Amino acid sequence: MKIKDFGINLKTVYCPKCGTEMPKTRKPNGLHEILWGGWTCPKCNCKMDKFGNERIKKNKKE
Repeated sequence: MKIKDFGINLKTVYCPKCGTEMPKTRKPNGLHEILWGGWTCPKCNCKMDKFGNERIKKNKKE
């Protein structure tokens, strides 16, 4: 997590995969979105941060 991740985004956010506009009011889908903001696209199920960048799941080392 970087320092810029703590900022506030007041701009309109679009899904990076399908281009769907995210609503201004959001219903968090999971703990990460509750704590750090962001959306899950209703069309393609893409998870993104509050700036519209796709969140990539990190693999745990086994």
